[in-house]
Amino acid sequence: MTKAGLYIHIPFCKTKCIYCDYYSMEKREEGIPRFVEMLNREIELTALNYKETWTFDTIFFGGGTPS
Repeated sequence: MTKAGLYIHIPFCKTKCIYCDYYSMEKREEGIPRFVEMLNREIELTALNYKETWTFDTIFFGGGTPS
């Protein structure tokens, strides 16, 4: 199996930091439930294709204010 780390970017911020180059949205908290639903769906669909060949030994959730 191929080992890998996984970074999941959470693009919801209270304010956009001037130094940040990541995609993010300010004051859009109403979109969080839909984002989580679609993130779960993406993980499930991707896992079906790669569960036999990949294993993730690190998962980092980042983004948002604060990270």
